[in-house]
Amino acid sequence: MHNHIFPDSASPEINRLTLCSLFACLILACVSAAVHAQSSKQAKPNQRSKATPATALAEGFYFLMNDYKMEHQGEVNMLNIKLSYEYNAGIADQEYPDFIPIRKDIDAFLREYPNETAFWEIVNKQLTAKLMEKYPALASVTCELQVTPSPKYSFIRGSIVTRYRASLAEAAPARQNSRRQK
Repeated sequence: MHNHIFPDSASPEINRLTLCSLFACLILACVSAAVHAQSSKQAKPNQRSKATPATALAEGFYFLMNDYKMEHQGEVNMLNIKLSYEYNAGIADQEYPDFIPIRKDIDAFLREYPNETAFWEIVNKQLTAKLMEKYPALASVTCELQVTPSPKYSFIRGSIVTRYRASLAEAAPARQNSRRQK
């Protein structure tokens, strides 16, 4: 007693093969439809899904001042300085600070530093405080001072200080970058 799905086919093996082929075609069609539906959603960049959150932006800048000579702690020290900073969220294009005046401020601060015996960490804390005070467009400042080996200390040492602005309400209005006005 044979129970044929397709009564005019010759054998049960052909019926099973045909049924498996139809089932495979059905699965392929479903997967293909799902892929097409997904790709057509991604093809519309101006439409945002309710499940997609807005992106947050954090941006910053850094520069290096290598082989910087400073007389401090009874000897001439060679410093490698890396200053990095992040901008306040939503900063306007004309409010980005020019790094050249910041670099000059660091140079002036270190040349005129009054306390010959202060630890490098104290120098660095005071430097970052001055920069945060002077440049209101900055949300944070990180200064890495690396002191290279010297006759007095034959090893590398350094200080890393990061300062964050306590709140945006504390920040004074940012000044416009003079180089961008040209």
